[in-house]
Amino acid sequence: MENKTNTQDKPKTKKKLLKYDSRGVQTLFRTVSRNHYNLLKMIDNKSRIVLTVNSIITSLLFGVQFINFQTQEININVAIKILVISSMLSMIFALIGMLPHHYFGSKFKKSGYKGTLYAESFSTHTLDEFKKEFERIMDSGQNIYNEMINDLYFLGKSIALKQRLLTISVILFLTGLILTIFYTLITEIIVF
Repeated sequence: MENKTNTQDKPKTKKKLLKYDSRGVQTLFRTVSRNHYNLLKMIDNKSRIVLTVNSIITSLLFGVQFINFQTQEININVAIKILVISSMLSMIFALIGMLPHHYFGSKFKKSGYKGTLYAESFSTHTLDEFKKEFERIMDSGQNIYNEMINDLYFLGKSIALKQRLLTISVILFLTGLILTIFYTLITEIIVF
């Protein structure tokens, strides 16, 4: 008897899954928007950490090694140069990654999307232009979804760029740190 019930439920379930579910769509947009927001926060926090660590290391290295207090002469060895340069390059990429996101690129230009939902885009409009644009969006439910889809797509592109910049920043720092360690070990072994 249970088998008959299960087989009868399957077509109902398939019909339910094929049916448009507005609550499901709203949940999807909320979830994707929240995930994008959380990713942006994480990238900014990680960039801030990379920036802080690199600036502390650079400051300490310059403070300790740059000036010899007794002779007042500048004495920077190769290992410190490697670490300082890699730290500064890492800081540059971390800072670029922390810049507010912008919609850019040929895909954005070709899409015809105006970025109406993005604050920087509508801050340049007059109130009347802004109202007209929002009325255009709210004209139909499909326009609203299309606008949100475009916004999420280009926001995702911006997040991907920020992630690449952060990755480059961390790789630069790690490369400098590893090269400094290897250089120091090699020169110490040669000295002994």
